[in-house]
Amino acid sequence: MRTWLRIHRLQQFIRHVIYGMLLVRFQFPRLHHAARLNKTQAWSQQLAQKLGFTLKVFGQATPLHPANHLLLANHISWFDIFAINSVTVARFVARADVQTWPVIGMLCQGAGTVFIDRSKARDTQRVNASISSALNNQECIAFFPEGTTSDGQAIRPFKASLIQSAFETNATIQPIYLRYTNAAGQYASDAAYIDDMSIVDSLWQITGAQHLCIELHFLTPIKPEGHDRRSLNKEVEAMIRAKHDSLQATGASQQPTCAQGVDEAVTSTM
Repeated sequence: MRTWLRIHRLQQFIRHVIYGMLLVRFQFPRLHHAARLNKTQAWSQQLAQKLGFTLKVFGQATPLHPANHLLLANHISWFDIFAINSVTVARFVARADVQTWPVIGMLCQGAGTVFIDRSKARDTQRVNASISSALNNQECIAFFPEGTTSDGQAIRPFKASLIQSAFETNATIQPIYLRYTNAAGQYASDAAYIDDMSIVDSLWQITGAQHLCIELHFLTPIKPEGHDRRSLNKEVEAMIRAKHDSLQATGASQQPTCAQGVDEAVTSTM
C-alpha cells in the first residue's frame, strides 16, 4: 500500500513540477505582479495536496503579499517555503547552494529568491541591501533566521544579521512558527530535511507518510521601534520558542482558524 502511495504521489509531484517550470519560463514574463502572486499561491497549495500534506493555519495570517513585511520562521524542511507560499506569498532568502538543486533551484530562482553565501561577510551586506530595496518597494520578504534546518524538536539560536533591513525600512516583522504533525496533532519527523539527506531521500520519506500535516502559526506582528538589532532578534526568537515549547508540552494542537485571504478548505483539509 505504501509503495503504491509513494509512486502515485511522486508521479503527481513530477508532473506538477514540470508544470511549474513551464509556468515560470513562459507565463510569468507575460503576467502582471498580482497574477504571478495568485499563480504562485495556487501552485504551492496544489503541491501540498499532491504530496499528501494537510495544511493548517493558526492565528491571523497576513494578506497574500503584505507590503513592507518581513516573515521570520523556524526552519525544518525544503517544503517550508512552499507551505508559507500557500498562504502568504513572499520572496525568500535561501542559502546559495539551493539555486544548484535540480528543479527546486530553478523554481526558487523563478520566484525571485535572494540567495546568500553565509560564509562570506560581504554577502550578508549585499543581501541586506537587496532586502531593504525590496521592502522599500513594498514587497514581502521571508527568511529563516536559524540559518539551517532542524528536525523540528528544538529551535536553534536565531542569527541577527539579516534583520537589519527592518530598521532601515521600518518593516513589520511577522513571526511564523512551523510544525509538522501526524493526524493526532503530535510531532512528526517525516518532512525534516537534515544531516546528509538528499532531496530524493526527503521526497521518498514525505511521499510515504500518511496523514502528514504542516501547521503555520502566525504570531503577533511587531515593529522595530524601541529595539536594536539584537533585542529585536531575541524577541522574535523568544516568541517562536515559546510557541514551540507550549505545543511540545501539550502534544496535540488546537483547531485551526480560518485565516484572512485563505479558503477554509485549504487551511483545514487540503
